[in-house]
Amino acid sequence: MAYHGGMATPVSETTLTAEEFYRLPGPVHGGKMELVRGKVVTSMPVSGKHGERQLIIAEHLRRFLARANEGRATVETGYVLRRDPDVVRAPDVSVAPLAALQGGDLPEDAFVDGPPLLAVEVVSKSDSERDVLEKVGEYLDAGVPRVWLVRARNQSVVVYTGDGEVKSMPLTGVLTSDEAGFRTPGFELPIATIFA
Repeated sequence: MAYHGGMATPVSETTLTAEEFYRLPGPVHGGKMELVRGKVVTSMPVSGKHGERQLIIAEHLRRFLARANEGRATVETGYVLRRDPDVVRAPDVSVAPLAALQGGDLPEDAFVDGPPLLAVEVVSKSDSERDVLEKVGEYLDAGVPRVWLVRARNQSVVVYTGDGEVKSMPLTGVLTSDEAGFRTPGFELPIATIFA
């Protein structure tokens, strides 16, 4: 989620739908594109450590979900969070709920229509706090039950819930099924593992 100079860079002034956005080519120099109120914004490619943290989180979620069957763990998958104007966000890591799966699988040629069960944003040093909190608000407004902000600066994870609870967890904490919004108990991810 590392934006140019801490800010998202607008790509077009044309208002697009999620479907029109999906058909666009990827960014020429890499990175990530999202649709914010119908406008395309891009962000720089992430650092090596950022990408590694995404992978650690996604792998822990994937292994748990293989037996819990509450959804699918994904990395940078687009979710249509709002329509007219459309908002498509791609969390660094997410869990697509079972209800969003088509025949038990993720859509092949479209964004996931609706919010994830869990959205995880790994916060980079260059990220604007305003942009980060705007994303959290969009996720919660769209009905995402849990949002994690993984903060490298102080090696912590902030957990936001759909009912307004905010919990800051230190390096010694452990993310559990409750923090992930899972009905199935047994998920555990020590926060120190993310920053190892």
